[in-house]
Amino acid sequence: MKVSVLENEYRHNKKFSIYVDKYCKGRNITVKEALTHELVRQVYLSYTEV
Repeated sequence: MKVSVLENEYRHNKKFSIYVDKYCKGRNITVKEALTHELVRQVYLSYTEV
């Protein structure tokens, strides 16, 4: 999965962006770095499942 897809989801999905922001704050990392983490990718999949 490309980071650009996750970046787009981060911009447009409020629930996902809130999760990523908390994840970043807790680990003191950037959003770009967080979007490369496997846990964030798994959360992305759970938020986008239909």
